[in-house]
Amino acid sequence: MPFAVRRLVVEDAAQASEIERDAFPEMFPPTSFARELGNRVARYLVAWRREEVESDDAPNPYAEPDPGGDGAGVGVRRFIRNARGLLPWRTTAWEPGQQFLAGFLGIWQVIDEAHIISVGVRSGYRGLGVGELLLISAIEQAREHNADRLTLEVRVSNYVAQNLYTKYGFSKRGLRKAYYADNREDAYIMTTGSIRAHSYAEEFRQLVAEHEQRWGRACRDW
Repeated sequence: MPFAVRRLVVEDAAQASEIERDAFPEMFPPTSFARELGNRVARYLVAWRREEVESDDAPNPYAEPDPGGDGAGVGVRRFIRNARGLLPWRTTAWEPGQQFLAGFLGIWQVIDEAHIISVGVRSGYRGLGVGELLLISAIEQAREHNADRLTLEVRVSNYVAQNLYTKYGFSKRGLRKAYYADNREDAYIMTTGSIRAHSYAEEFRQLVAEHEQRWGRACRDW
């Protein structure tokens, strides 16, 4: 898989903020990722693109990845990629020599409950298994830190996210009225059963295997 997951570090703060603006343009106030690194109950994970991008001659990392490889149309794709990099609305938090971040996930854990507070993926990198990889990593981290269950909020209109969370054992347990400040939309509260249970561990192992079969094995280093 062309992506790997690791813990967020202070040098990632600008890119994480950029992803947050892309994924949640209505969010206010924005997350202070540098400050969150000092929050003892918080952990942030980032998915980074494993290509080495170290010079000005390297492909523009802000361009959408090409799942088709180096077949016909490479020249057209390169032209589009370079043109996109010149557009004035393109952001520039990434710098050559840095690992390019495709997404992030934030999780807070208090005693035995882990709360996923946000998941953001760059618009050009959605549909490539990145969000699911981050969710897998969050569940693995929660299990390693002896959490018994995970919980989160999701917009009632976000069916794609709800389907993904349901796939990983979350179910709707409640409703927060007018939870989102931008449009007063309600949020479902979704929670897992015990992630320590043997039955959950077996189902989770199978889901991870299916993700790897489709997208490839991803390094997860924290």
